[in-house]
Amino acid sequence: MPDRFPTLASYLARLPRGVESYPEVTVKASVYRDALESLSLDECLGDLPDAVAELVRHPLPVTAWVPEVHALAILIAIRDRHFATTAAGLDSYEAWVFERNSRLLKRPLYRALFLLVSPERLLSGVERRWSAFRRGTSARLVEKAVGLAEIEISHPAHLYDRCVERGMCGAFRAAASAAGARDVHADVVSSTERVTRCRIRWS
Repeated sequence: MPDRFPTLASYLARLPRGVESYPEVTVKASVYRDALESLSLDECLGDLPDAVAELVRHPLPVTAWVPEVHALAILIAIRDRHFATTAAGLDSYEAWVFERNSRLLKRPLYRALFLLVSPERLLSGVERRWSAFRRGTSARLVEKAVGLAEIEISHPAHLYDRCVERGMCGAFRAAASAAGARDVHADVVSSTERVTRCRIRWS
């Protein structure tokens, strides 16, 4: 696995039990299913951990709960398989997450939900929206100003690596843009083993 999936191998090595870490920390299967519909991992299933390969072969219903480590492993594997393992490749990965989420939020169901929600109101409700898709982690708004919001995410040790954090920034940018924000930027302003802070700015 290290040769084909170096970022994934490094990620799993930092976790206490590798791919089987934190089984109680879960996400909705929709988090990874949409990604696989965009970029496939079918050609390299033999190089993935068995539990991860099984989710790729037989995707669960979008409403099913899956271990977040397994879902993140799929996303990190996509980053390794389809993007250069360089700073520029990470930039491209975040751009892909942004574009994918932007397309998703333009579908009729999501477009209607975002139509009358301002960026400020959307991000103020981040705790409730986060918990609708994730269990075992939490997000809260810790700073809010005109055109700015800072979100603090609490999680088990090393659950999120740099790749995951950058993907999160792309998802936050897409959500703010869907709510009408312009010129949106999102950055990780601090990151420890258990806490990640993202700042979203817009005009």
